[in-house]
Amino acid sequence: MRSISVMVKPASSACNMQCAYCFYADVAAARQVGSHGIMTSEMSEILAERLAEAVGFAGDVTINFQGGEPTLAGLDWFRRFAGLMETYPGVTPHWALQTNGTLLDREWCAFLAEHDFLVGISLDGPRSLTDRFRRDGAGEGAYERAMRAIEMLWDVDIDPNILTVVTRQLAQKPKQLMQFYLSHDLTHVQLIPCLPSLGGADDGMSLRPADYRSFYLGFFRAWLRAYQHEQLVYVNLFDNVLGMLEGYVPNQCGMIGRCTLQYVIEGNGDVYPCDFYCLDEYRMGNIAHDRLRDMTSSEVSRRFIDEEDCRRTPCTSCPYATLCGGGCRRQNVCYLTDGSCAHRDVLAQILPALAETYGLG
Repeated sequence: MRSISVMVKPASSACNMQCAYCFYADVAAARQVGSHGIMTSEMSEILAERLAEAVGFAGDVTINFQGGEPTLAGLDWFRRFAGLMETYPGVTPHWALQTNGTLLDREWCAFLAEHDFLVGISLDGPRSLTDRFRRDGAGEGAYERAMRAIEMLWDVDIDPNILTVVTRQLAQKPKQLMQFYLSHDLTHVQLIPCLPSLGGADDGMSLRPADYRSFYLGFFRAWLRAYQHEQLVYVNLFDNVLGMLEGYVPNQCGMIGRCTLQYVIEGNGDVYPCDFYCLDEYRMGNIAHDRLRDMTSSEVSRRFIDEEDCRRTPCTSCPYATLCGGGCRRQNVCYLTDGSCAHRDVLAQILPALAETYGLG
């Protein structure tokens, strides 16, 4: 059995929201063609065949739909694509969807439950924090609609993962964020730092090292208190660090400072190595005429993997180098400079507490 994991953008960079910090809108704006629109029926057929081909028509294929907002492709598009994958009986698809949730209805949720989707809902905590940056073209916030989507998903026995973008503003409220998760029974959380633009200009939202340090230390203290009261919230960073302490490879991309190919497939079939680098210079090929296995050894993919690594001066003497390796080269600007590393400061405090809590000696 073989396996492959891909990220598919069936609606390209199109989105019904205009989140102020959206990194993919920034990426799309830097390309010659920002949005390729909805993936055509013909291209979706080619995609299904390429995925089956990649595992020798007998294996596991994990398909993570992202955007933009992937549900803009429409429920009929998703139904048709699921049907296309069923035409390859030797292939076992595993489905995931990252969405702002604003377009989900009960019909959508029934489909997601039928196909056992792992669903992520974007939500930045309480209404005041979520709606500050997550608004649509009419200025309406996403909070109410995202919370309604979570309720509908619960009704079909899907417990969604909550994707929270930690902005400079949210970083000031770690205790309040944890309390929000607990009070709304949100038990699976992925925290990602708000990134500066590709140009690096200060936008007033992106996370800086001091923000990163204070937020994660405060959030960990709140998380630990909740754990001690048997209120468990699974947090991506803490879970991955704990797994690494036990000798496992982290499932969170970028945590070991070494890039791998994500196979990000845009709406027109173009393929890129990483969601953060869906840029013209990193285009590896197009599924209409290139096989995924051939893209793996392409000049572009080799260049992407071999580019300067993530490490800076603090990494040379860091006791946690094997647990980090410098981190993700796109995200570590939020915590790593040539003079200091906020992530090291965080690990120095949370590692002993995690080891003691879980009895790891």
